[in-house]
Amino acid sequence: MRAGRVSTTAKVIAASTILLASDRRTAGLVAPGAAALCKHLLSGTLGDRMLAASAGNRLVRPLWRWMERRLLPGIMAHYWRRKRWIEDQTRVALAGGFVRAIVLGAGFDTLGYRLAREHPEVEFIEVDHPATQAAKRKGLASAVPAAPANMKFVAVDLERDVIPQSLTDDDQPTIVIAEGLLMYLRAEHVDRVLGSLRQSSAGPVRLVFTYTVRWPDGAAGFRPSSAWIDRWLAWRGEPFTWVLEPQAVRDFLARHRFALVAMATPEEFGAASTAADAGLRGENLVLCDALRGR
Repeated sequence: MRAGRVSTTAKVIAASTILLASDRRTAGLVAPGAAALCKHLLSGTLGDRMLAASAGNRLVRPLWRWMERRLLPGIMAHYWRRKRWIEDQTRVALAGGFVRAIVLGAGFDTLGYRLAREHPEVEFIEVDHPATQAAKRKGLASAVPAAPANMKFVAVDLERDVIPQSLTDDDQPTIVIAEGLLMYLRAEHVDRVLGSLRQSSAGPVRLVFTYTVRWPDGAAGFRPSSAWIDRWLAWRGEPFTWVLEPQAVRDFLARHRFALVAMATPEEFGAASTAADAGLRGENLVLCDALRGR
Protein backbone atom coordinates (compact mmCIF):
# COMPACT_ATOMS: atom_id res chain seq x y z
CA MET A 1 0.00 0.00 0.00
CA ARG A 2 1.25 3.47 -0.80
CA ALA A 3 2.28 5.51 2.22
CA GLY A 4 -0.29 7.98 3.47
CA ARG A 5 -3.15 6.56 1.40
CA VAL A 6 -6.29 5.04 2.88
CA SER A 7 -6.94 1.52 1.60
CA THR A 8 -9.20 1.62 -1.45
CA THR A 9 -10.15 -2.01 -0.84
CA ALA A 10 -11.39 -1.08 2.64
CA LYS A 11 -13.67 1.56 1.16
CA VAL A 12 -15.00 -0.74 -1.55
CA ILE A 13 -15.87 -3.47 0.96
CA ALA A 14 -17.61 -0.93 3.21
CA ALA A 15 -19.63 0.32 0.24
CA SER A 16 -20.43 -3.29 -0.74
CA THR A 17 -21.72 -3.87 2.79
CA ILE A 18 -24.11 -0.93 2.46
CA LEU A 19 -25.31 -2.13 -0.94
CA LEU A 20 -25.90 -5.72 0.16
CA ALA A 21 -27.81 -4.59 3.26
CA SER A 22 -30.02 -2.25 1.20
CA ASP A 23 -31.15 -5.07 -1.10
CA ARG A 24 -33.69 -7.48 0.40
CA ARG A 25 -32.24 -10.32 -1.69
CA THR A 26 -28.84 -10.06 0.02
CA ALA A 27 -29.55 -8.24 3.30
CA GLY A 28 -29.37 -11.51 5.23
CA LEU A 29 -25.68 -11.87 4.40
CA VAL A 30 -24.74 -8.76 6.37
CA ALA A 31 -24.33 -8.83 10.14
CA PRO A 32 -26.84 -6.64 12.02
CA GLY A 33 -25.54 -3.11 12.47
CA ALA A 34 -22.64 -3.49 10.04
CA ALA A 35 -24.10 -1.37 7.24
CA ALA A 36 -25.02 1.50 9.55
CA LEU A 37 -21.50 1.47 10.94
CA CYS A 38 -20.00 1.45 7.43
CA LYS A 39 -21.89 4.67 6.68
CA HIS A 40 -20.03 6.29 9.58
CA LEU A 41 -16.72 4.89 8.33
CA LEU A 42 -17.41 6.36 4.88
CA SER A 43 -18.11 9.85 6.21
CA GLY A 44 -14.62 11.35 6.39
CA THR A 45 -14.58 13.00 2.97
CA LEU A 46 -17.11 14.19 0.43
CA GLY A 47 -16.03 11.44 -1.94
CA ASP A 48 -16.56 8.79 0.73
CA ARG A 49 -20.00 10.14 1.61
CA MET A 50 -20.98 10.09 -2.07
CA LEU A 51 -19.71 6.51 -2.32
CA ALA A 52 -21.83 5.44 0.68
CA ALA A 53 -24.90 7.26 -0.63
CA SER A 54 -24.64 5.67 -4.08
CA ALA A 55 -24.21 2.19 -2.60
CA GLY A 56 -27.45 2.51 -0.63
CA ASN A 57 -29.50 4.15 -3.36
CA ARG A 58 -31.95 1.76 -5.00
CA LEU A 59 -31.82 3.76 -8.24
CA VAL A 60 -28.03 3.54 -8.46
CA ARG A 61 -27.85 -0.08 -7.24
CA PRO A 62 -28.36 -1.54 -10.76
CA LEU A 63 -25.27 0.35 -11.93
CA TRP A 64 -23.24 -1.16 -9.09
CA ARG A 65 -24.53 -4.62 -9.97
CA TRP A 66 -23.74 -4.08 -13.66
CA MET A 67 -20.18 -3.07 -12.78
CA GLU A 68 -19.80 -6.13 -10.55
CA ARG A 69 -20.97 -8.43 -13.35
CA ARG A 70 -18.51 -6.83 -15.75
CA LEU A 71 -15.54 -6.92 -13.38
CA LEU A 72 -15.83 -9.84 -10.94
CA PRO A 73 -19.30 -11.42 -10.59
CA GLY A 74 -20.23 -12.32 -7.03
CA ILE A 75 -17.38 -10.52 -5.27
CA MET A 76 -19.61 -8.46 -2.96
CA ALA A 77 -21.47 -11.48 -1.61
CA HIS A 78 -18.14 -13.34 -1.40
CA TYR A 79 -16.81 -10.67 0.98
CA TRP A 80 -19.67 -11.23 3.39
CA ARG A 81 -19.81 -14.99 3.17
CA ARG A 82 -16.16 -15.08 4.26
CA LYS A 83 -16.85 -12.50 6.98
CA ARG A 84 -19.66 -14.57 8.45
CA TRP A 85 -17.43 -17.69 8.52
CA ILE A 86 -14.72 -15.72 10.31
CA GLU A 87 -17.24 -14.27 12.74
CA ASP A 88 -18.57 -17.76 13.52
CA GLN A 89 -15.06 -19.00 14.28
CA THR A 90 -14.34 -15.95 16.43
CA ARG A 91 -17.51 -16.45 18.45
CA VAL A 92 -16.62 -20.12 19.00
CA ALA A 93 -13.19 -19.06 20.29
CA LEU A 94 -14.66 -16.46 22.66
CA ALA A 95 -17.19 -18.97 23.96
CA GLY A 96 -14.28 -21.37 24.53
CA GLY A 97 -12.35 -19.01 26.78
CA PHE A 98 -10.30 -16.79 24.49
CA VAL A 99 -10.03 -13.35 26.08
CA ARG A 100 -8.23 -11.36 23.40
CA ALA A 101 -9.00 -10.83 19.72
CA ILE A 102 -6.53 -9.10 17.40
CA VAL A 103 -7.63 -8.02 13.93
CA LEU A 104 -4.66 -7.50 11.62
CA GLY A 105 -5.19 -5.18 8.65
CA ALA A 106 -8.67 -4.40 9.97
CA GLY A 107 -9.51 -1.83 7.31
CA PHE A 108 -13.14 -0.74 7.65
CA ASP A 109 -14.26 -4.11 8.96
CA THR A 110 -16.89 -3.92 11.72
CA LEU A 111 -16.26 -7.19 13.57
CA GLY A 112 -14.11 -5.76 16.36
CA TYR A 113 -16.50 -2.92 17.14
CA ARG A 114 -19.58 -5.14 17.15
CA LEU A 115 -18.11 -7.95 19.24
CA ALA A 116 -16.35 -5.59 21.67
CA ARG A 117 -19.75 -4.21 22.65
CA GLU A 118 -21.10 -7.74 23.18
CA HIS A 119 -18.05 -8.96 25.12
CA PRO A 120 -16.76 -6.25 27.48
CA GLU A 121 -14.59 -8.87 29.21
CA VAL A 122 -12.59 -9.45 26.01
CA GLU A 123 -9.79 -7.20 24.77
CA PHE A 124 -10.15 -6.29 21.08
CA ILE A 125 -7.15 -4.83 19.27
CA GLU A 126 -7.10 -3.58 15.69
CA VAL A 127 -3.68 -3.39 14.02
CA ASP A 128 -3.62 -1.54 10.72
CA HIS A 129 -1.82 0.80 8.39
CA PRO A 130 -1.67 4.28 10.00
CA ALA A 131 -3.55 6.14 7.24
CA THR A 132 -6.41 3.64 7.03
CA GLN A 133 -6.69 3.36 10.80
CA ALA A 134 -6.80 7.15 11.20
CA ALA A 135 -9.69 7.34 8.72
CA LYS A 136 -11.50 4.56 10.55
CA ARG A 137 -11.09 6.21 13.95
CA LYS A 138 -12.39 9.46 12.50
CA GLY A 139 -15.48 7.66 11.24
CA LEU A 140 -16.01 5.83 14.53
CA ALA A 141 -15.93 9.15 16.37
CA SER A 142 -19.37 9.87 14.92
CA ALA A 143 -20.80 6.43 15.71
CA VAL A 144 -23.38 5.96 18.43
CA PRO A 145 -22.51 4.34 20.73
CA ALA A 146 -18.81 5.17 20.56
CA ALA A 147 -16.13 2.51 20.37
CA PRO A 148 -16.08 0.73 23.76
CA ALA A 149 -13.17 0.98 26.19
CA ASN A 150 -12.12 -2.64 25.52
CA MET A 151 -11.39 -1.79 21.86
CA LYS A 152 -7.86 -0.57 21.14
CA PHE A 153 -6.07 0.63 18.03
CA VAL A 154 -2.41 0.09 17.15
CA ALA A 155 -1.02 1.71 13.99
CA VAL A 156 1.54 -0.54 12.27
CA ASP A 157 2.65 -0.78 8.65
CA LEU A 158 3.08 -4.54 8.36
CA GLU A 159 5.12 -4.13 5.18
CA ARG A 160 7.83 -2.38 7.22
CA ASP A 161 7.31 -3.04 10.92
CA VAL A 162 6.66 -6.00 13.19
CA ILE A 163 3.63 -6.61 15.37
CA PRO A 164 4.50 -5.20 18.82
CA GLN A 165 5.38 -8.04 21.19
CA SER A 166 3.63 -6.20 24.00
CA LEU A 167 0.26 -7.12 22.46
CA THR A 168 0.67 -10.84 23.17
CA ASP A 169 3.58 -11.20 25.61
CA ASP A 170 1.47 -12.90 28.27
CA ASP A 171 -0.41 -16.19 28.57
CA GLN A 172 -3.87 -14.90 27.61
CA PRO A 173 -5.62 -17.05 24.96
CA THR A 174 -5.67 -14.93 21.79
CA ILE A 175 -7.44 -15.29 18.46
CA VAL A 176 -5.86 -13.39 15.58
CA ILE A 177 -7.78 -12.51 12.42
CA ALA A 178 -6.01 -11.69 9.16
CA GLU A 179 -8.82 -11.30 6.63
CA GLY A 180 -7.87 -10.07 3.19
CA LEU A 181 -4.38 -9.10 4.36
CA LEU A 182 -1.63 -11.63 3.71
CA MET A 183 -2.07 -11.64 -0.08
CA TYR A 184 -0.89 -8.01 -0.12
CA LEU A 185 2.38 -8.80 1.72
CA ARG A 186 5.59 -10.25 0.37
CA ALA A 187 6.46 -13.80 1.43
CA GLU A 188 9.09 -12.68 3.93
CA HIS A 189 6.56 -10.37 5.58
CA VAL A 190 4.00 -13.19 5.85
CA ASP A 191 6.68 -15.35 7.48
CA ARG A 192 7.46 -12.53 9.90
CA VAL A 193 3.80 -12.07 10.88
CA LEU A 194 3.29 -15.76 11.66
CA GLY A 195 6.62 -16.03 13.43
CA SER A 196 5.95 -13.05 15.67
CA LEU A 197 2.49 -14.33 16.62
CA ARG A 198 3.76 -17.71 17.72
CA GLN A 199 6.94 -16.54 19.45
CA SER A 200 5.62 -13.54 21.36
CA SER A 201 2.85 -15.32 23.25
CA ALA A 202 3.15 -17.80 26.09
CA GLY A 203 -0.52 -18.71 25.83
CA PRO A 204 -2.74 -20.31 23.19
CA VAL A 205 -2.86 -18.50 19.83
CA ARG A 206 -5.52 -19.26 17.24
CA LEU A 207 -5.22 -17.73 13.78
CA VAL A 208 -7.80 -17.38 11.03
CA PHE A 209 -6.65 -16.01 7.71
CA THR A 210 -7.53 -15.81 4.04
CA TYR A 211 -5.16 -16.69 1.25
CA THR A 212 -5.20 -16.28 -2.51
CA VAL A 213 -4.99 -19.55 -4.43
CA ARG A 214 -2.22 -20.41 -6.86
CA TRP A 215 -3.78 -22.65 -9.53
CA PRO A 216 -2.12 -25.73 -11.09
CA ASP A 217 -1.37 -23.75 -14.27
CA GLY A 218 0.70 -21.25 -12.22
CA ALA A 219 -1.86 -18.46 -12.37
CA ALA A 220 -3.20 -16.99 -9.12
CA GLY A 221 -6.31 -15.18 -7.96
CA PHE A 222 -10.01 -15.41 -8.55
CA ARG A 223 -11.67 -17.67 -11.09
CA PRO A 224 -13.36 -16.44 -13.22
CA SER A 225 -10.36 -14.12 -13.50
CA SER A 226 -10.54 -10.39 -14.09
CA ALA A 227 -7.66 -8.55 -15.75
CA TRP A 228 -9.43 -5.28 -14.94
CA ILE A 229 -9.38 -6.01 -11.21
CA ASP A 230 -5.69 -6.96 -11.35
CA ARG A 231 -4.84 -3.71 -13.15
CA TRP A 232 -6.94 -1.65 -10.76
CA LEU A 233 -5.30 -3.17 -7.66
CA ALA A 234 -1.85 -2.58 -9.13
CA TRP A 235 -2.77 1.02 -10.00
CA ARG A 236 -3.98 1.63 -6.43
CA GLY A 237 -0.80 0.10 -5.02
CA GLU A 238 -2.61 -2.95 -3.62
CA PRO A 239 -1.66 -5.88 -5.90
CA PHE A 240 -1.86 -9.51 -4.78
CA THR A 241 1.68 -10.53 -3.87
CA TRP A 242 1.58 -13.69 -1.71
CA VAL A 243 -0.28 -16.77 -2.93
CA LEU A 244 -0.43 -20.39 -1.83
CA GLU A 245 -1.42 -23.74 -3.30
CA PRO A 246 -4.20 -25.44 -1.27
CA GLN A 247 -2.19 -28.68 -1.09
CA ALA A 248 0.74 -26.74 0.43
CA VAL A 249 -1.21 -25.26 3.35
CA ARG A 250 -0.34 -27.97 5.89
CA ASP A 251 3.37 -27.80 5.08
CA PHE A 252 3.31 -24.00 5.22
CA LEU A 253 1.68 -24.08 8.64
CA ALA A 254 3.98 -26.81 9.93
CA ARG A 255 7.01 -24.73 8.92
CA HIS A 256 5.71 -21.98 11.19
CA ARG A 257 4.65 -24.44 13.93
CA PHE A 258 0.91 -24.03 13.43
CA ALA A 259 -1.55 -26.92 13.17
CA LEU A 260 -4.43 -26.85 10.71
CA VAL A 261 -7.86 -26.92 12.36
CA ALA A 262 -10.07 -26.20 9.35
CA MET A 263 -9.91 -24.89 5.82
CA ALA A 264 -12.86 -23.64 3.80
CA THR A 265 -13.30 -22.90 0.11
CA PRO A 266 -15.90 -20.40 -1.19
CA GLU A 267 -18.26 -23.31 -1.76
CA GLU A 268 -18.04 -23.99 1.97
CA PHE A 269 -18.35 -20.39 3.23
CA GLY A 270 -22.09 -20.61 2.71
CA ALA A 271 -24.66 -21.01 -0.01
CA ALA A 272 -24.69 -18.39 -2.77
CA SER A 273 -27.45 -15.83 -2.27
CA THR A 274 -28.32 -15.61 -5.98
CA ALA A 275 -27.39 -17.49 -9.11
CA ALA A 276 -25.26 -14.51 -10.17
CA ASP A 277 -23.16 -14.87 -7.00
CA ALA A 278 -22.30 -18.51 -7.55
CA GLY A 279 -19.04 -19.89 -8.86
CA LEU A 280 -16.41 -17.39 -7.64
CA ARG A 281 -13.33 -19.28 -6.49
CA GLY A 282 -9.73 -18.45 -5.65
CA GLU A 283 -9.70 -17.31 -2.02
CA ASN A 284 -9.79 -19.82 0.83
CA LEU A 285 -9.98 -19.54 4.61
CA VAL A 286 -7.74 -21.25 7.15
CA LEU A 287 -8.20 -21.77 10.89
CA CYS A 288 -5.13 -22.97 12.77
CA ASP A 289 -3.58 -23.16 16.26
CA ALA A 290 -0.02 -22.34 17.23
CA LEU A 291 1.92 -25.30 18.56
CA ARG A 292 3.26 -24.78 22.07
CA GLY A 293 6.96 -24.66 22.78
CA ARG A 294 9.85 -23.21 20.80
